[in-house]
Order: sequence, then C-alpha cells, then structure tokens
Amino acid sequence: MKNKISVFTLLAIFISFSTSSFSQEVTPNYPDIGIMILAHGSMDKEWNSAIQEVTSPIKEDYHVEIAWGMANALNMQPAITKLEEKGVSTIVAVQLFISSYSPIIRQNEYLLGFRDSLADAPMPMMIHDMENHRMTMKMPENLQPLEINADVILTKPLDDHPFVAEILLDRIEELSIAPYKESVLLVAHGPNSESDNDMWIRTSNNLAEQIKELQKKNGEAFKNIISLTVRDDADEETHEKARQEFRKKVIEADNEGDAIVIPLLLSQGGVEKKYLTRLEGLNYKWNGETLLPHYNISRFIQVSIEDALNKELN
Repeated sequence: MKNKISVFTLLAIFISFSTSSFSQEVTPNYPDIGIMILAHGSMDKEWNSAIQEVTSPIKEDYHVEIAWGMANALNMQPAITKLEEKGVSTIVAVQLFISSYSPIIRQNEYLLGFRDSLADAPMPMMIHDMENHRMTMKMPENLQPLEINADVILTKPLDDHPFVAEILLDRIEELSIAPYKESVLLVAHGPNSESDNDMWIRTSNNLAEQIKELQKKNGEAFKNIISLTVRDDADEETHEKARQEFRKKVIEADNEGDAIVIPLLLSQGGVEKKYLTRLEGLNYKWNGETLLPHYNISRFIQVSIEDALNKELN
C-alpha cells in the first residue's frame, strides 16, 4: 500500500512555508538602490499615512525609508544607515516638498553633502512622540553633514512639475461650474524671506499657465488664476500683510464673479483649515482638497527616481 500524506501533514508544511516566507523581507528588483523619501511629517496620522501609501508602489523595485521632518538629521541619519545595512550602494533622496526655494531644501543639500556650508540658520529638529500625540522642537548644535557611504542623488521638489498642474486642475474642476466667471486662487504656505517668496509665486504662476493650457483642451477658460502665499511662519507684519492680501483677492474675485480657493499643500493635516479663519465672513468655493491623495504624486516619485538614475548613468 502506497504511503499517504495526511491532511494534517500537508497543513503543517503549508504553515511552515508560509511563516518562513512572510517573516523574510522580499528582495526588491534593484537591491543595490535605496530610496529615502524626505517629507515634512505631521502629528496627524492621516498626513503620514498619505505619504506612506503613495510610496508603496516603489517598494517592489527599491529599498525604501522615509525620513520625516524639515531637513531633520535625527531622522535622516537612521534612514540612511538602514538603507546601507541592506546593502545599497546608491541612495536617491526624493524631496516631497512644495518648493525648492526654502531653507529646508538648502539644509537638505548641506546634510547630504551638496553644499559646503549652511546657507541659513539651522532648521529646528522635530521630535515626534506619536503615542502621546506630542511634538517637541530641538535646535541642533554644531550641525554637520551626515555620515554616508553610499552615493547620493538628490531630486528636486514638486515645484511647477506638470503632474502638479494636472492635480490642481482636477481639484479646481471639482468645484467649478461656470469657468468664465470664476477666479481661482492657488494658495501655498510660503517661506519667510522675500526672495524665496518671490520664487514661490513665480513657480505658482508657472503652474497657473500650465493649468490654462490644459484647460484650453477642455473648452472654456477660467476668468483668472491668482497665486498667493499665507506665510504662517514669517514675522507678524509680513504674516498680517499676507492675510490682508488673501482676503482682498477673495473679495475682488467674489465681486467680479466667483472665487475658488485651492490650497497648494501636499497633504491634509490641519494647515489647510487655517485658511478658513483668514477668510471668515467671505464668499468663496472650497473643499480643502490638497495634492494628496492623487496618483500623480506616485508618478512624480517614480519619474524623479528614474530621471535621477538615468542622469547618473549618463
């Protein structure tokens, strides 16, 4: 009589195989390349989850770590160390920030060895206590470039990338009814310095021009597209001036037709709600939708990585 394998034996083999399979990390398609995502981070779980979700598609190809914060060396160094321990020889640092014109970006460049010295005063380090929903700020002392053995490639922030323009048009069209009488206000957080702010506005204006070109394909154009920054972290005088300008532009748009306010922010987490307090008592269209969630951000990450690696090879 032939030996038979019992159902229980087969089940035991299956469980053993499954357990060993799931306990081991899956090797990505390009194990020598690591991706470090640089993003602001938030005490809001939904903000962080949105970033984690949008990075999921690249994990099949690369080792991935997220370093939360504003050029936060306390989080960037462990992310780099983890990637190097996995055997990567090249790290692509993807900057998921709205603008290149920021001390955050310049400090990233210094920490990663692309600048010889700090261009601005050191950015404070955010220390997150997720369990107790607390965040403390620590000013760095004698900030030095990070310890890195791998080759590092640093990608550009979102700026005026065409994928961003497409997202913004999607957000606008969710609220638009009669474009010919609608003025759209693209409202970003903005930096402290005037020179950086000028570049934020210029970049936003570039996005506005792209939106106009995209809309030509769809028919009727918007009455106007206006770029603004709220400058929350600037001095009181600058902040108040930005607040008054914001209100003025919304009032003018409402008087001439309809105002549509679009937050030019990466993800929802509370900042966008501050816009509403500035506009109390005014008439405008708003749904608070930010760039995320949108598949174009995943596309942006993938294209940024591919472009960086192609340039490195050439």
